[in-house]
Amino acid sequence: MSASPPFHAKIGDMPRYQSSEPREALLAALADALDTADFGIALLDRDLRVRWSNPRFAETWNLQPATTPTFRALLDRAAASGRIMLPPDDRPAYLDAREGELRNAGTASVRVGRLDRRPLMLRCSACADGGRILACIDMSGELEHETAEAVAAVSAELRFNAELLEEQGAHLANLAEEAAENAHQAEAARLMLEREVAERRHLETKLRHLATTDGLTGALNRAELLASGQRMIEAGLAAGRTVAVLMLDVDHFKTINDRFGHAGGDHALRHLVTVLRAGTRQDDLLGRLGGEEFAIVLPDTSTSLALTVAERLRARVAETPAMFGAQRIPMTVSVGLAIQAEAETAIEQLIARADDALYRAKRGGRNRVIRDSSPQAA
Repeated sequence: MSASPPFHAKIGDMPRYQSSEPREALLAALADALDTADFGIALLDRDLRVRWSNPRFAETWNLQPATTPTFRALLDRAAASGRIMLPPDDRPAYLDAREGELRNAGTASVRVGRLDRRPLMLRCSACADGGRILACIDMSGELEHETAEAVAAVSAELRFNAELLEEQGAHLANLAEEAAENAHQAEAARLMLEREVAERRHLETKLRHLATTDGLTGALNRAELLASGQRMIEAGLAAGRTVAVLMLDVDHFKTINDRFGHAGGDHALRHLVTVLRAGTRQDDLLGRLGGEEFAIVLPDTSTSLALTVAERLRARVAETPAMFGAQRIPMTVSVGLAIQAEAETAIEQLIARADDALYRAKRGGRNRVIRDSSPQAA
């Protein structure tokens, strides 16, 4: 009896899954699957030049039809246009590192987009001809899923305690009917109920904190800053008051991480929030948009006052280094300022203009305040 054929059959040097279907049908099915995939995939030659890509990859990297750029050129164009948040001085080293990872068939994580900060995972596999298969996967869903799981866990605990409170309340009512005979039990139940109420309030506070603050620095998270900032704009429009937005970014933050490690970088960001809070009013909103970038929304603020606040914060950060153990971590920030125009009704409009001013401050030498020069600004 002859041996059974192997599960994989060799065609040249490449393994191929055996199937009774015609090769043309399988190729057509594979093409349809790649066209509708929710992740990007591209085939690169040995020079890392794009030979082919599916629609999702072309959309992510703004790849033009009938062009075959190198992946380094795509990264460079994305960084130059601001789709990858990267200071211009760091671009050559960044491009060298990503290109080296692709040549070693490794993985890398980059951020695409200015305001949404969606993380992408690049996963690379080597081909027999020296080329590469590159997959580009949007990881923002996984991050949102982790946050949703955390909120769901706290919510489940709140529901459990709410049910327990209802049971204890019913028990307390029964004890009250028995009056003096059950006075001791009623007192014990009352104390238990007070503890349950205190625990429930604690859990509610914990849930609100989780949903509205940045876990590392304690500043408002992006979603809460946008929501509270929008409410502040709407209240100002009704009362005829102007809102200002400051965008702040730590200069050369990668150098801080490289020198003091990620623990030192995290400590520096927490110290920065402490300094910024000390230099702002109680009604001002301070939030972390992502990475080392922060925003401050200033209600009822004129142009001159906003410039004064921005310059004061910039100077305080430069004059107050963080202490990481026995080590001093000097920091400076670049600041972009935008004042609400009469036609502006959305917080995202002010943030976008302040973000443009911030990048002009970066390009102008860092550690400075630049006001948005748009003719729409008040």
